Amino acid sequence: MSRLRVDRLTGLPGQLVTGEGVVLALRCHTASSLRARLVGLLATPDLTVDEALWLEPCSSVHALALRAPIGCAFLDADGRALRIVDPLRPWRAASVRGARAVVECRAGVLEGVTCGDVLIRR
Repeated sequence: MSRLRVDRLTGLPGQLVTGEGVVLALRCHTASSLRARLVGLLATPDLTVDEALWLEPCSSVHALALRAPIGCAFLDADGRALRIVDPLRPWRAASVRGARAVVECRAGVLEGVTCGDVLIRR
Protein backbone atom coordinates (compact mmCIF):
# COMPACT_ATOMS: atom_id res chain seq x y z
CA MET A 1 0.00 0.00 0.00
CA SER A 2 1.12 3.52 -0.71
CA ARG A 3 2.42 5.57 2.22
CA LEU A 4 0.88 8.66 0.63
CA ARG A 5 -2.73 7.60 1.10
CA VAL A 6 -4.63 10.58 2.50
CA ASP A 7 -6.01 8.57 5.43
CA ARG A 8 -2.41 7.96 6.54
CA LEU A 9 -1.56 11.67 6.34
CA THR A 10 -4.50 12.92 8.39
CA GLY A 11 -5.54 12.34 11.98
CA LEU A 12 -8.50 10.34 13.14
CA PRO A 13 -11.56 10.95 10.97
CA GLY A 14 -14.66 12.64 12.31
CA GLN A 15 -18.18 12.74 10.94
CA LEU A 16 -19.53 15.01 8.21
CA VAL A 17 -23.01 16.26 9.04
CA THR A 18 -25.39 18.91 7.77
CA GLY A 19 -26.54 21.79 9.96
CA GLU A 20 -29.76 19.81 10.57
CA GLY A 21 -27.76 16.85 11.91
CA VAL A 22 -28.04 14.54 8.89
CA VAL A 23 -24.91 12.37 8.71
CA LEU A 24 -23.39 12.45 5.21
CA ALA A 25 -20.20 10.52 6.01
CA LEU A 26 -19.19 8.52 9.06
CA ARG A 27 -15.49 8.98 8.29
CA CYS A 28 -14.46 12.47 7.21
CA HIS A 29 -10.69 12.88 6.86
CA THR A 30 -9.34 16.43 7.26
CA ALA A 31 -6.51 17.42 4.91
CA SER A 32 -5.17 20.65 6.37
CA SER A 33 -1.44 20.17 5.82
CA LEU A 34 0.11 21.08 2.48
CA ARG A 35 1.24 17.49 1.95
CA ALA A 36 -2.18 15.99 2.68
CA ARG A 37 -3.92 18.51 0.39
CA LEU A 38 -1.45 17.80 -2.43
CA VAL A 39 -1.96 14.05 -2.15
CA GLY A 40 -5.75 14.35 -1.78
CA LEU A 41 -7.47 11.37 -3.35
CA LEU A 42 -4.78 10.64 -5.96
CA ALA A 43 -3.07 7.82 -4.05
CA THR A 44 -6.22 6.76 -2.22
CA PRO A 45 -8.58 4.05 -3.46
CA ASP A 46 -12.10 5.10 -4.42
CA LEU A 47 -14.05 6.57 -1.51
CA THR A 48 -16.73 4.43 0.06
CA VAL A 49 -20.26 5.79 0.54
CA ASP A 50 -19.55 6.64 4.20
CA GLU A 51 -16.22 8.42 3.56
CA ALA A 52 -15.34 12.05 2.76
CA LEU A 53 -12.34 14.35 2.57
CA TRP A 54 -12.40 17.92 3.95
CA LEU A 55 -9.69 20.06 2.30
CA GLU A 56 -8.89 23.35 4.05
CA PRO A 57 -7.79 25.88 2.93
CA CYS A 58 -8.94 25.10 -0.60
CA SER A 59 -10.96 26.82 -3.31
CA SER A 60 -10.34 24.57 -6.33
CA VAL A 61 -10.08 20.84 -6.99
CA HIS A 62 -9.41 18.55 -9.90
CA ALA A 63 -10.26 14.96 -10.69
CA LEU A 64 -7.19 14.28 -12.82
CA ALA A 65 -6.27 10.60 -12.78
CA LEU A 66 -9.23 9.62 -10.58
CA ARG A 67 -11.03 6.44 -11.60
CA ALA A 68 -14.55 7.46 -10.58
CA PRO A 69 -16.54 10.69 -10.37
CA ILE A 70 -16.68 12.50 -7.02
CA GLY A 71 -19.02 14.99 -5.42
CA CYS A 72 -17.64 18.35 -4.22
CA ALA A 73 -19.09 20.99 -1.93
CA PHE A 74 -17.32 24.36 -1.90
CA LEU A 75 -17.72 26.03 1.50
CA ASP A 76 -17.19 29.50 2.94
CA ALA A 77 -15.48 30.13 6.32
CA ASP A 78 -18.72 29.28 8.18
CA GLY A 79 -19.18 25.94 6.39
CA ARG A 80 -22.00 27.27 4.21
CA ALA A 81 -22.16 25.65 0.76
CA LEU A 82 -21.34 28.12 -2.01
CA ARG A 83 -21.51 25.60 -4.86
CA ILE A 84 -22.16 21.88 -5.24
CA VAL A 85 -20.53 19.96 -8.10
CA ASP A 86 -21.88 16.43 -8.08
CA PRO A 87 -20.62 14.66 -10.08
CA LEU A 88 -17.18 16.01 -10.91
CA ARG A 89 -16.10 13.56 -13.59
CA PRO A 90 -12.53 12.27 -14.00
CA TRP A 91 -10.15 14.64 -15.78
CA ARG A 92 -12.24 17.72 -14.90
CA ALA A 93 -11.70 20.62 -12.48
CA ALA A 94 -13.89 23.04 -10.52
CA SER A 95 -13.30 26.14 -8.43
CA VAL A 96 -15.17 28.84 -6.54
CA ARG A 97 -13.75 32.25 -5.77
CA GLY A 98 -13.97 32.91 -2.05
CA ALA A 99 -14.31 29.28 -0.99
CA ARG A 100 -12.42 28.43 2.21
CA ALA A 101 -12.82 24.64 2.10
CA VAL A 102 -13.93 21.84 -0.20
CA VAL A 103 -15.53 18.57 0.81
CA GLU A 104 -14.97 15.65 -1.57
CA CYS A 105 -17.02 12.47 -1.35
CA ARG A 106 -18.38 9.73 -3.52
CA ALA A 107 -20.64 10.97 -6.33
CA GLY A 108 -24.27 11.12 -5.23
CA VAL A 109 -23.64 11.59 -1.50
CA LEU A 110 -24.27 15.35 -1.76
CA GLU A 111 -27.54 14.86 -3.66
CA GLY A 112 -29.69 16.50 -0.94
CA VAL A 113 -27.26 19.34 -0.17
CA THR A 114 -28.01 22.71 -1.75
CA CYS A 115 -26.27 26.08 -1.81
CA GLY A 116 -26.70 27.75 1.57
CA ASP A 117 -26.74 24.51 3.57
CA VAL A 118 -24.12 24.25 6.33
CA LEU A 119 -21.72 21.29 6.55
CA ILE A 120 -19.96 20.51 9.83
CA ARG A 121 -17.06 18.25 10.82
CA ARG A 122 -17.43 16.67 14.23
